[in-house]
Amino acid sequence: MLICRNMDPDPVKKEFLQAMRGIISTVTVVSAKDGENKQAMTATSVASLSLDPPTMLVCINQEALIHDVMKEDLGFCINILSVGQEGLADICSIKGKEGQRFLEGNWSGFNDIPYNKDSQSNIFCNCIKAIEFTTHTIYLGEIMEVFNQSSFNPLLYKDGNYLTLSK
Repeated sequence: MLICRNMDPDPVKKEFLQAMRGIISTVTVVSAKDGENKQAMTATSVASLSLDPPTMLVCINQEALIHDVMKEDLGFCINILSVGQEGLADICSIKGKEGQRFLEGNWSGFNDIPYNKDSQSNIFCNCIKAIEFTTHTIYLGEIMEVFNQSSFNPLLYKDGNYLTLSK
């Protein structure tokens, strides 16, 4: 049994970040709109939660501008990016570039939810629950519709770099 006493949290955070850099993640851009305010943000903290009913989980930092747009009973889209969409991933991850995010790529709307038509997949959700936890909010989204491209070549991210799958 491992017992930790008087652990300084900074080394734990440092080692946690290092461990997370070893996880390969599919790159997604979460997009949402509330009235005239539409936002998009690159996110890797996205996961399927349930198949019955089909539900996704998205975690958003409370300081992100999209946080003010994501609300219960409103829709959002999880755009699963394809190889070649690195520019979209980059612009949607830079603070201060929020006004330029919808200028990159091929954006459209579905049920008043912005989505990127060039993405590998678009998962449209209705936010059924928002759970605040320290610096982030966890959004549960019941899936309303899914658009998929005919081929799958997702944009992947690991250790600060984009990766591609070799076939």
